[in-house]
Amino acid sequence: MGAIVPLAFLLIVLVLAGGVAVAVLGRKRSVRNYQRLLRAGADWRQVPADDLWKRVRALREFASSRGLQDHFHLAGRHRGLPFEAVQLRRPPGFGQRVFTFGVAVALPRPVAGPELRLARSGAFGALGQDLRVELGDAEFDRTYLLTSTDAEFARRALPAGTARSLLADERTAGVVLEFAPEHLVAFRAGAATPESVLPMLDLLVDLHGAVPWEGPAGR
Repeated sequence: MGAIVPLAFLLIVLVLAGGVAVAVLGRKRSVRNYQRLLRAGADWRQVPADDLWKRVRALREFASSRGLQDHFHLAGRHRGLPFEAVQLRRPPGFGQRVFTFGVAVALPRPVAGPELRLARSGAFGALGQDLRVELGDAEFDRTYLLTSTDAEFARRALPAGTARSLLADERTAGVVLEFAPEHLVAFRAGAATPESVLPMLDLLVDLHGAVPWEGPAGR
């Protein structure tokens, strides 16, 4: 029995040490990813943390009761448009020890207007099923869940050509797109890396150029 106690203590120490090692490696990997992102654009730079997550419904729903933390935040221009990208960190809930990560990319919305959210069906829960809008394109309505506080706005913002192009766009896999009050936002779970951020940035810039902003938002 006397030998069991030291062995149990040793196992506890090894588990704790392993947890610390994993945390340190994760931190180093995040720093490397951040440095790679900063090098991806000529004028990309670190900016102070802000409360973007409080202004975007999809991010608020990703948050825990403790909110979200900016793990790192950068800004710059991509294909001529200003953007910001943020690695979000959700604190562990009760009985948990591991942070959950997500990444959001945002462009300024040219004209204010109603909210709209779009994701492939089943990607992120119901997304407000009671606000679902159908465009009348059977394949699109089957593939995507589109929700908005204003159905007419949603249909004008996503005309037939844009809807059809989104059907073939693999960049939307696992991504929630949101027309927030002040931003056009793409969000997905996981780490912010060039491999995750750049496709979302290109997707947002393409969508930004396809939306008839003065039409749907000029109310």
